[in-house]
Amino acid sequence: LHIFLIFLVPYLIIRFKEFKLTKLFGTIGMAYFFGLVVAGMIFLLNQLNVDFHLSEDIGEIGSYAAIAIGIPLLLFGANLKEAKKLSGPVLKSFAALIVAVVLVTTVTFIFFGKNLVEGDALSAAAIGLYTGGTPNLNAITNIFGVETELIALANLSDIIIGAFFYVFLLLLAKPLISKILPFEKETQYLKADSDMKNTEDFNFKDFKTSYRLFKAFLIAFGMTGLSAGLGILLWVILGSEQGRMLDYLVPIMLIGVTVFGILGSFNKKIRETEGTNILGHYLILVFSFSLASSVDFSKLIGSDFGQLILLYGIITVGSFVVHLVFARFLRIDSDCMIVTATAGIYGPAFVPAITKQIKNDNLTVPGLICGSIGYALGTFLGLGLGLLFGLGM
Repeated sequence: LHIFLIFLVPYLIIRFKEFKLTKLFGTIGMAYFFGLVVAGMIFLLNQLNVDFHLSEDIGEIGSYAAIAIGIPLLLFGANLKEAKKLSGPVLKSFAALIVAVVLVTTVTFIFFGKNLVEGDALSAAAIGLYTGGTPNLNAITNIFGVETELIALANLSDIIIGAFFYVFLLLLAKPLISKILPFEKETQYLKADSDMKNTEDFNFKDFKTSYRLFKAFLIAFGMTGLSAGLGILLWVILGSEQGRMLDYLVPIMLIGVTVFGILGSFNKKIRETEGTNILGHYLILVFSFSLASSVDFSKLIGSDFGQLILLYGIITVGSFVVHLVFARFLRIDSDCMIVTATAGIYGPAFVPAITKQIKNDNLTVPGLICGSIGYALGTFLGLGLGLLFGLGM
């Protein structure tokens, strides 16, 4: 039953992604929501003395496998070569956002985050999250071995904060930011025509299997197997300590598939294979639902959920404000600042809705390119800062 739900629910979410709640909270948000509903129902049954449990192994193994194969499939469509076509203002604005996220997260960790359970890893995950998107958060927390319950709470915190802040971006950001950044808008945000496509704008009804897609899946699967093998090899070299294999396998596997996925994106045949984005996104939803449905609600009782929301809320709002200050000094126009902030904080999937709302389609492709850059770099940026945080920075 668990395996059936793990693969069925993500399919239904993508199939009906035009549902109003899905548009507001995103497909990943809905996967977590339904997963937590399942976990909550099991918790209630146990409270009523009905002995019913899901296999933790299925949830754990399923989530690791799904995210490991899904990451390279998503990265295959990230045409990072297009970055050289971005205009100076776009590059400066997106670079300013990355600096703002790192700066705000570091300060927040020093004064608040380090007092939380796994505060170093959760703060590091915020850097990956707000420079590229949710898959980075999940990759970083798994690399640092954060418990399932905490990963779920981190995602839930981001979903709640993200929903409210996205409404702000859609409705209030343009009139407010235009007064602070009264600079003339660029006529061109690209130095040359771009081949970048919105890989997030897919219609599931148009999805078709093909030999090329199957081959791309096998390549991603091979990347996962090779990366996992390197993790096991490291475990063996360091003494094969009983019960510690996953401590080496999971981090090396997720770092490996990210590196291999980026390398694969430079191959034109792999990059232009249709359907890798849908398949990769589906597997990320499988990971999200599998992880959330495996949460033990009894471990969440008395948890510091409010503090985690506060941590991510401070980082979200603080990064946006500091980015705004940087944009003022750099003389970045309001539209460019809003779109590059969206690309980093939310990822490329949310860019088209913002550019449509602010009535500036010229920024759609630059926003998608920035989102791809952030997604590719966010995991490494978060990992590096996380190691520093762990040293008691």
